[in-house]
Amino acid sequence: MIRETKSMKESLELPITLRIPNIDEVPANSGVSERLEKRKTANIVEGYILNQKDNNPDHSDLGFNFYAEININNSNLWNLIVSLSKEMPETIAVIFGHEGSELNYGKYSNKEETLSFLSKYSKEIITDTFIEIGLIFHSENELIEIFVSESKYIKFWGVNEESFTQIMNNFNLKQIDNIEFVDEYPKVREALRLFDETAIETNDLIKMFEKEFI
Repeated sequence: MIRETKSMKESLELPITLRIPNIDEVPANSGVSERLEKRKTANIVEGYILNQKDNNPDHSDLGFNFYAEININNSNLWNLIVSLSKEMPETIAVIFGHEGSELNYGKYSNKEETLSFLSKYSKEIITDTFIEIGLIFHSENELIEIFVSESKYIKFWGVNEESFTQIMNNFNLKQIDNIEFVDEYPKVREALRLFDETAIETNDLIKMFEKEFI
């Protein structure tokens, strides 16, 4: 496995709806402005960090072997979601909801049909920073989950580390121990409709998902 330590300025392609605050958008002489200054040298790059399942008793009954967080250029995010879904069985459920709100857990459905439906809204899934969405398979023995945070990086709970690493290699994503993520620093989220009038509003999209999956 290739493991790297990098220190460089941000080179990650973010969604158009997510940006760094302007200096006049944060309080002067505050911790926020200090974090904004540190962000100039933040290691927000393509890559991932991987952690083995710990000995936390809260995790003892959860059937995953490792947990990863993954940065990928936004234009390639949907492709990675589809590739990671190959780690899951043929029946999965969708998790979705407004950022910061309780998530909805959908009924289990055929994976291929689920991905086919979601693909029609891939633009919103990867760029609407007011929605969080994931795919999950959870049985007595296994937990596999792909979760796309509002900041549009992936959190992944998996079982087969070798297969996962191969997917990372296919996307030229390296394990980087000191990688950082955009939500560790001040950020501004903007509505997708400001940039694309054809995009579906967050509330409408969630209603559509409720109709399809709940």
